[in-house]
Amino acid sequence: MNQFIISTGASTGIGRAIAIEFAKSGATVALIARSKEKLEKTKQLVEQAGGKAEVFVTDLSKIENINQLITKIKSKTNQINALINVAGIWHGKNTVYAGTDFDTFDQQVILDTITVGTTAPTLLSHALISLMKKGSSIINISGTFESGAKGWLPYFVSKKAIEDLTIGLADELKDKGVKVNCISPSDTATEEYKKYFPQYIKDAISPQEIAEYAVYLASNKFEDTGKVFVMKKDKKPYEGYHT
Repeated sequence: MNQFIISTGASTGIGRAIAIEFAKSGATVALIARSKEKLEKTKQLVEQAGGKAEVFVTDLSKIENINQLITKIKSKTNQINALINVAGIWHGKNTVYAGTDFDTFDQQVILDTITVGTTAPTLLSHALISLMKKGSSIINISGTFESGAKGWLPYFVSKKAIEDLTIGLADELKDKGVKVNCISPSDTATEEYKKYFPQYIKDAISPQEIAEYAVYLASNKFEDTGKVFVMKKDKKPYEGYHT
């Protein structure tokens, strides 16, 4: 299968799992994140799974970096089969942005969170849909936020916004035949989640389950568009959309 897939947040967790899952069908995956070391590890795993990988070390919190990334991607391919927007900010290097009163957030953290979680997916979609043919997919990763927005409001806003982006962009691209859907997973057993919330890990969904569903949504087995699918541990994905 000669497909070109883009996954942001590909250094760990959901983004890495998605890259590996697409690689099983022989796809080439553009791996995007900040850590070169972790991206190289993902590349190794992608190649072991039967795919190919291109590493794009990029800090998506800077608009100029997003534009440079777009230029680099366009120099590598003239066709994109799927764009998977995973990246988000809910923790720093050694700090989790949860249980934090909104008025005590550092302003730069707020700006970076919105840029990575909402602006980057918007600009990547805007720039790359010209390389997407009928049957291609854009898949956004949101979150259920079952405990509400309190304590991590910037992350909540950044992720819920891409559900709206999903609905609007699906309508925009319907005539073009490009599918746009969103996966809204419950707490997910990523490396970072295990680090900060080990007490809840038994109730968390695996990144692998999300990756498998992303591949399904991008396949020709799924034809619908403009859907937000909630995923929880031990439950089948179901349609859901915040109001």
